[in-house]
Amino acid sequence: MNKDEGRFTFCVAAIIENQDNEILLLKRAPGNIPENIWDVVGGGVEQFEDPFDGLNREIIEETGIKDFDIIKAIDVFHWFQEDGSFDMIGMTFWCKTKSTEVVLSNEHVEYKWVKPEKALEISTHHIVTSNLEKFIAEKRRIGSN
Repeated sequence: MNKDEGRFTFCVAAIIENQDNEILLLKRAPGNIPENIWDVVGGGVEQFEDPFDGLNREIIEETGIKDFDIIKAIDVFHWFQEDGSFDMIGMTFWCKTKSTEVVLSNEHVEYKWVKPEKALEISTHHIVTSNLEKFIAEKRRIGSN
């Protein structure tokens, strides 16, 4: 067993919903693995960083959105990487905002606000799809429009 086996990064993700019940999708830039896919906001939590501080930092860094509320955790995921040395374990949170203006970081090339069902249709990554399915199921469960 090599020293990298079993290593992982803890990350956070956010499904950000606006007042029109649309969610924010970001298209990952070429070179930002997994590249060229529609994704939700998220990234790695830094060593010793509080996960909620990491979530706040990632949302601001990737979108410029500062006025949001964390509603609840909706998913836990484990993304197994091909080489086994950079697995990701993470939590996805449902967040709400009144903002619709987005300022992209260099990690993304495009954004769109879409209804959750439309987001699910265009999702091509299994973790994003899982996040979206659980978000939609939770909204139905609690009767939230």
